[in-house]
Amino acid sequence: MVRYTKRDSKKILKQVARLRGISVSEVREELEIAIEEARNNPDPDAQAEFHRLFGNKTPTPEEFLCIATNNFRP
Repeated sequence: MVRYTKRDSKKILKQVARLRGISVSEVREELEIAIEEARNNPDPDAQAEFHRLFGNKTPTPEEFLCIATNNFRP
């Protein structure tokens, strides 16, 4: 199984920025908004899953990508 690191997450952010024609900081800002929305989801199951993955901490975009990709099960 492939394990993603924070270094991989930074590469992903750069690739997304290049593909979308925006800066890495804009990608990070958009991801931070999405993380907050996920964290504040009113669905109890979604909240439980977020808490299982990240605890009480709000992850950085790099941490989010790393943890989410390493825990994704198709």
